[in-house]
Amino acid sequence: MPDVEEEIQDESIDKDIHFTYKEHMEKDSLCQGDILEKTDDLIAILKEVHPYFLNEAYKYFMVLSQSCDLVRRNGKTCKTPYITLAAVREYSDFLERTLVSNKMAENYNGIFLVEERAKARVTQLVERVYNNTEPDYFFLYKEDALNFPKSMVVYLKVSIALKSELHYDACLNAKRLELSDEFKAKLGWLVGNMYSRVGTTDWESKMTDKARRQMIEDEVNSRCVIGSKEQIRELKKKLNENPDALSSHDAAIECLASIIVKSKYEQVMDIIEEIFKLNCRNINSDDKDKLLNAIKSRSKIKTIIG
Repeated sequence: MPDVEEEIQDESIDKDIHFTYKEHMEKDSLCQGDILEKTDDLIAILKEVHPYFLNEAYKYFMVLSQSCDLVRRNGKTCKTPYITLAAVREYSDFLERTLVSNKMAENYNGIFLVEERAKARVTQLVERVYNNTEPDYFFLYKEDALNFPKSMVVYLKVSIALKSELHYDACLNAKRLELSDEFKAKLGWLVGNMYSRVGTTDWESKMTDKARRQMIEDEVNSRCVIGSKEQIRELKKKLNENPDALSSHDAAIECLASIIVKSKYEQVMDIIEEIFKLNCRNINSDDKDKLLNAIKSRSKIKTIIG
């Protein structure tokens, strides 16, 4: 699946700082929702206490502990004995895994194929992720101005705990981004499994409905090759026959567009026409054409066949 984060742009998004983040983060204290990069110090700690989380798929970590428990007053240690960190993976990786595991798409030689009937489910998933209403995950939109070039997804249930007394400074020094106050509240709601919705700035308030829908549409189309069941079947054959020539997303899209699949109605009409040619030789061609046109003009036939 191609990385097209750079291609998704919209004039209605604030070009300064995305509404999810604070422009100027607090450098003296950790806060809930802080995004930590994997510094040398943090890597050394993970190597000692949580080596599994050295996995390259985990690009960052997010602080899940409550902000009030992370404040260090008068040089003392913070209230919480442990700092809980959640793993952060690339959005593209999350989307690929989710689409395949939920049978919305098929990874075929690196090309993600989606049948048209599943496109609505894919679109709804992307909308939920963007709006942070997909359970167990928290979406982080890319922000070049803060040196955060790719969108990420926080896996809220994939977490580790570090001792605050020993590792607070290492976490603080690894701080890359801080959430805006309202998104800290939303994260707190998700983590605490609250049942009331926290009101936050969302895409609807920053973009027109048309622009938002177009953004989601572009996002889905840029990552998935979408076609009918018959088109997908034919595309798979071509991918098997010529994998090198069709190794990219764009090449697969172009190939799919060239695959013309007749509707069931058209296929039935072709069969009827073939029957006429083979079994009605005593009828002259003009009468055959009239009879065929009479059959084709019956809209009820098309309705029944679909």
